[in-house]
Amino acid sequence: MSAKGSVSIIIPAYNAADYVKEAVDSALAQTYKEMEVVVVDDGSTDETKKILEPYVKKNEIKYVYEQNKGLAGARNTGIKNSSGEYIAFLDADDLFLPEKAAEQVRVLEENPSYGVCYSDLLHFSEAGRVFHHRYDYPSGNLFEPLLHRQFLNPLTVMVRKEIFDRYGFFDETLRRSEDWDLWLRWARAGVRFYFLDKPLARYRVRTAGNLSDVASEPEMKEKNLFIFERIGRELSPEERNRYGFPGIIKTLKAKLVFAYLMTGDKKNALKEAKKFSFPLRLLVSLLPGSWWKFGLRELRRIKHRFLLKKVV
Repeated sequence: MSAKGSVSIIIPAYNAADYVKEAVDSALAQTYKEMEVVVVDDGSTDETKKILEPYVKKNEIKYVYEQNKGLAGARNTGIKNSSGEYIAFLDADDLFLPEKAAEQVRVLEENPSYGVCYSDLLHFSEAGRVFHHRYDYPSGNLFEPLLHRQFLNPLTVMVRKEIFDRYGFFDETLRRSEDWDLWLRWARAGVRFYFLDKPLARYRVRTAGNLSDVASEPEMKEKNLFIFERIGRELSPEERNRYGFPGIIKTLKAKLVFAYLMTGDKKNALKEAKKFSFPLRLLVSLLPGSWWKFGLRELRRIKHRFLLKKVV
């Protein structure tokens, strides 16, 4: 049974030796004291376990080791091994600000009709520069806003643990976009989200144009499309019309085409483009794959730089 008012901070760690100490220290530095830190070692092969041993010996963290299951599985394992009334998520390369737990517990206790509290955040680079993207995020039922954009970073979230038992956990078959899928399922079931307009965490931004990130773009877009097609099968014709769902699916399919082109996979890009109107098929067919690859990567790099231009 969860202790009333207590918080469990779940930290999934996979080969996180370079960062996990800093993440754990930020969790332990919370001003809110009714809390525990649960670190799930998701089959690390580096020195993650060795780095965490001093914390385990001092009983500062709960350490759980499992064979690699991916981020969704590690988070679920952490939740199931937690004792808090509230659950917060901290990836091993990110940071909590000291007042995060206290602020979000206060919001949820003052607003019992909300199941989730999420906050603003700061971004920081490997060089130590801190950036802030200022958006006006919504509160309430977020199903329709989430159909158009994934704006809810797990790093910013605190959830009543009972929400998982009532409405479901992360889908462990998904190795990408598992968080977007979960928020959509919860919102569809009627869970309400409260936006706390304060930056309470720091999200680490890796080097712009990171090749591994670019290579993963097609898989990400494929999973997004899979998730939305699954949602679409659950919507009534009236709901599909109200939400403009056919247009949403078409946009996701177009993004998949461009993801393939960004990685130089013109064969699969052409295969997907055949589902579109003639102008797009012709454009994909005529322009050399190398042009697409260079141009789309350059646009991605420019967008990345633009988003990170505002320094705190």
